[in-house]
Formats: sequence, structure tokens, C-alpha cells
Amino acid sequence: MARSDDQESFGGFCFVAAPPDLVPFCNSLYTWQTEEHELADILPAYSGQMAAFVQGEARMLFDDGEIGRSSDALFLAPLCEARPFEVRGPARLFGVSLNFRGWAALTGLSVQDHHDAFLSPATAIGRELSEEFSSLAPRWRTREIDDATMLDALADIVRRGLSPLSEPHLALIDRTLEWLSSSLRPELDDLYSTLPYSKRQAQRLVARFFGQSPVRLVRRYRALRVATLLSLPELPEAVEASIRDAFYDQAHMIKELRFFTGRTPRKLEPDGNSPFNDMLGPDGYGAVDLFGSGEAQQLGRKAT
Repeated sequence: MARSDDQESFGGFCFVAAPPDLVPFCNSLYTWQTEEHELADILPAYSGQMAAFVQGEARMLFDDGEIGRSSDALFLAPLCEARPFEVRGPARLFGVSLNFRGWAALTGLSVQDHHDAFLSPATAIGRELSEEFSSLAPRWRTREIDDATMLDALADIVRRGLSPLSEPHLALIDRTLEWLSSSLRPELDDLYSTLPYSKRQAQRLVARFFGQSPVRLVRRYRALRVATLLSLPELPEAVEASIRDAFYDQAHMIKELRFFTGRTPRKLEPDGNSPFNDMLGPDGYGAVDLFGSGEAQQLGRKAT
């Protein structure tokens, strides 16, 4: 993925499309590295991550002052708000960005109970696969495996760890994402009318798979969608108007973007100085259209 010299020196992502059989479960595979000795940034409210931290170390601040610390192998549970972190480098990691289908099928963990936290591999995928996962970083450091083999190994662990989701639960995840993509201000009744559950059951299941109630989920994904759109070089006037109409005023938009992405509109511009803006751009979502076909249609693109 192309980026400027300044971005490369500050830190950078390289996104790799997920293997075809994992596309329904992963946004992408990726590597990230920085040569900086100290780096501080904010991670957006992103989906769950499986990461092998092969060089350097990182700390992330969670609720009540809890500090998560990186290790050779870890899972970052889905984030419900933007989180500050620090890296001591030079640092390098390899990762799999799981979508919400992938998190549920791989870990089986409720996002309502497991979010905004570093989790041990054993908690997420059990003892046998976690031991294999934990062995990868030491093997990379001794050059037993190279970068491509590392990503292949991560993908294979995901592949072998997946369990089938029930059709009703899979439909709920997909319909919720379709509902979120339908508008920057979707109506709650439009979601409930598509689900074969009572309103209370639907609220409970949405919280299980997404970590938040439908009401709060609208705020979170509106901020993420707007951040994604604002990171693009150009926007049609109709899209810009829909963004303005989605918030009470400019101050409201800035407040929501800061809370869920850790950024302001200016920092989301394509020449912004944070490599983590890449996570909010199209490459960060890989082959999976995280928000459905809405943006693709509005921007004249072919939907995935």
C-alpha cells in the first residue's frame, strides 16, 4: 500500500487480502511496523484483532486506569470506544483483523462481556491453538519462518479455530450491519422489523455480538462510517450533505468522532500524520465490505 515517506518513518500498515475461505470472517491480514523509539496514538473503536507482537512492546489504556500490555501473542477484544496506546520501538506485529462474524465464530465470546481489553490466546481459542499461536513470534525472531509464512500460519489458526454460527445468529449479525449501512441515522424499528426476535431478545443479541445496544451502536458506526468517508480524497456533494445532516452541528460531529475514533475531521484528511488512519480507510476493511454496499453505491464503486 502506497504511503508517503513521512508516514513510513512514523509507522505503517501493509494490508493483505484474506484467503477466499476466510473472507466472510476477516477484514484483512496485515503487518504493522515503526522505527520510532516512542510512539503515542489512539486506536479507533475497531473490531477484534489477533496479533503476534514480534518486536517492541505496547501498552493500551482501558477503563478504570487498567493498562493492557502486549505479548508475543494476544487478542484485542472489539473496542467500543477509541483507546490511547503507547509503543516502544522499533516495533513490528502481524495480525488478523476479525469482523464480527469472525470474532463470534473463532472465539465464541460475548462482546458484551469481552470488549476493550487484551485477552490471552487461551481465553480466546483454547489451549492447543493458543500454544501454536504463541510459538510463532519466537520462530519469526529466529528466522525459522518469514513474513509470508507468519501470515499464512495466522490464517490457518483462524481457519482451524472457526466454529459454525447458527443461521439465526449469522442472520442477526448480517442484518444488523445492513441496517447500520442503510443510513447514518437508521430507525430502530427498521432493524427490529427484519429480525425474528422480540425487541428485548434483539437488543440482548445485538449486545452479545456487537458489545452495545442498537442505540449506542448507531452512534459508534455512524462515527466510523463518517471517519471512513472523510479519509477518502474526494467526496460527492450528496455524501458531504448526508454527513452534515447526520449530526446536530459541527461540534456534535467532532465530539462523536473524537470519542469513537480519537480523531477530528482535520486529522482524518488523507495527508493526516497518523498511520492508524489507514485502519479507517478502504484498505483496512479488505475484501469484506464492513458497512454493506451503501458507500460503494454512493461513490460509484462496485460493491464487494
